[in-house]
Amino acid sequence: MLWRSQMADVPFEGIYRRQVDLDAPDAQTVVGWLEDESHHFGITLVHDGTHIRELRMAAPRYPWTTCAEAVRPLQALVGKPLVARASQLGTLADVRLQCTHVFDLASLMVAHAHAGRGHRRYHGTVEPLAAVRPDAPEGWQRATLHRDGVVVLQWDLHDDRIMAPAVHAGRTIYHGFREWTESLAPEEAEHALVLRRVAFVSNGRRITIEHLDSAAELGQAAVCHSFQPAQRERATPMPDSRRRYDTTPEEMLAQMRVQP
Repeated sequence: MLWRSQMADVPFEGIYRRQVDLDAPDAQTVVGWLEDESHHFGITLVHDGTHIRELRMAAPRYPWTTCAEAVRPLQALVGKPLVARASQLGTLADVRLQCTHVFDLASLMVAHAHAGRGHRRYHGTVEPLAAVRPDAPEGWQRATLHRDGVVVLQWDLHDDRIMAPAVHAGRTIYHGFREWTESLAPEEAEHALVLRRVAFVSNGRRITIEHLDSAAELGQAAVCHSFQPAQRERATPMPDSRRRYDTTPEEMLAQMRVQP
């Protein structure tokens, strides 16, 4: 696929970061924000303790002109039950019609509401393993997930495969991943899902889209809202939509106190 082949000869440098903030200001509301180099979205979820009653979305920054429309397919979740696992939300709506990143955020928010949590912050990073271990094999990466400032999961990766720790070694972050995480305890599974997305999306920094006329030119399958046949021809790159936070993570999620 063109999307994957574009990355083959582009080195990964620096520290990629993705942050998610989840906050419940009251018993019926969860406010969530997500930001990385190419995406910045916010959602307000209103629920009655058992079901989703309202979803509002803000889109300060996104790569394709059609991404901001993702609030419409997101409404398919209104009336659906709160679920304990973020991964379960995909059984309640067609994920391919959604913005992947907005749906990721909504999934974490629904699980947050179901658990009755107050506040949670995820901060995921990906960097060359050689930056932290000089003897590291060429091309390996270190993916780390902090939850509320504490490391809860860390993988060494090579070609999308977990190489360490030994308990996870050999697993790919693509095929069969969800089947594996469904066998884990809910919190452990959520950590794995969040870090898997951090690792996957970090590859986007090695892909240039600014020169394209539309998303259709990437040759990507219809895996999300902007790549659906109805959108891909009119989905054009947003100018100056990328931000790098390699050394300035404190600048991320500047709007997290705002309710969309």
